[in-house]
Amino acid sequence: MVNVPVMVPEDRLSDFYSMYAAWLNGAVHVIAGNLEVAQGMSETSGAVSGSDLPHWTAADGDLAREVWSKLSQPAKRLVSILVDSPDEHVGGDELAERAGIPNGRQGVAGALGWPGRYCLAVGREYFWSWEDLDGSAPGYWLTPEVAELFRAARDES
Repeated sequence: MVNVPVMVPEDRLSDFYSMYAAWLNGAVHVIAGNLEVAQGMSETSGAVSGSDLPHWTAADGDLAREVWSKLSQPAKRLVSILVDSPDEHVGGDELAERAGIPNGRQGVAGALGWPGRYCLAVGREYFWSWEDLDGSAPGYWLTPEVAELFRAARDES
């Protein structure tokens, strides 16, 4: 790997981390200098939702356990907060503080990079959703169905 320092405006840092995580996960491609969003990337929910990547369903308990088992401890703390408050939109800075993740919302975006890869590896969209809450910071949440899947995975581990 190569270390590539980049200057990013402070107010756009969370956008940069989200874009970088999407690129690492294969949801964004650069072809001949043009940025392309992979088919299926939702512009409203921030989740990969194409027809080739199914939504999580109640039948995906084994997949949820597989993904949960691969999460880092910071990611498990972050997901646990969302699992314990389904449908509650939690701002990135608040989520970082509650999960003990450094660097605020940027740290949250970075902590979700590998979980996104794990979702793609099991053939599912990202299990979390996000949106811009106030024009400057993303909010994250789990649907009740997905929260139940990951609650069971967490509690069984």
